[in-house]
Amino acid sequence: MGLKFLGIDPGYARMGYGLIEVEGGRASFVDAGVLETKPTDAEGARLTQLQQFLKKYLSKYKVTHAGIEQVFLRRDLTTGIKLSEARGVIVMTLFQAGVPYSEISPSAMKKSITGSGSAEKKTMQLMTAKLLNLPAQMKIDDAADGLGLAFSAWLSYQRKQIKKSRIG
Repeated sequence: MGLKFLGIDPGYARMGYGLIEVEGGRASFVDAGVLETKPTDAEGARLTQLQQFLKKYLSKYKVTHAGIEQVFLRRDLTTGIKLSEARGVIVMTLFQAGVPYSEISPSAMKKSITGSGSAEKKTMQLMTAKLLNLPAQMKIDDAADGLGLAFSAWLSYQRKQIKKSRIG
């Protein structure tokens, strides 16, 4: 059984995720999707849904590593606060499960997948699908980002392993 890398595109209303398994230096698709919370639910209930989903997911798939997209606050401060709260729940849940994670900026993800940090989102999605031998491009942006983050987390893990082997 290989290493399993979960990529998470954090969100309060929509959390995208993608899971890959790596064996023998090759990555393969395991799962991807989007968890949506209901806008009519209370804030605490929505955050609890994220936590409960993630706990079950980590256990079910025996996730070994994760990559989380870095949060950049843009114009809407209220949305940014909600996003940060969701990200906090995600980080806490990963920590409690003992799953190490790396933070990945959107440009770093694009660069690791396409070779260019300024690549179009569609280009990144197509390349991710190609790298994972998927039959077609992912239809849901957040899920495709999750897969891109999982792939980037794996590449980051490889670089750290190489660095460790050179040092010690």
